[in-house]
Amino acid sequence: MSEKIDTQGMSGPSTKGCKDNVFPKDANGNPIYPPFNPTPLPLIEPQLKKELKELINEVLDEREYQKKLNGPYDVPEYTYRLDELQE
Repeated sequence: MSEKIDTQGMSGPSTKGCKDNVFPKDANGNPIYPPFNPTPLPLIEPQLKKELKELINEVLDEREYQKKLNGPYDVPEYTYRLDELQE
């Protein structure tokens, strides 16, 4: 037995004078929707956001300073001269 849901008759009767989901149409017949302007959700309080930003920048500055002291990380620890390798 085939179990199908008939969705054609699921919507209720239309109410006179109600214009839900009726939008103006453009020249091509496509609906023109109103702009979507959601309210921003502040997930982090402004003071905490400022403190985190300062902390992250401090850590990045310290990392840059250590990189300057130690040199770049992609250089091998031991460098050999060509004449040392040919012996």
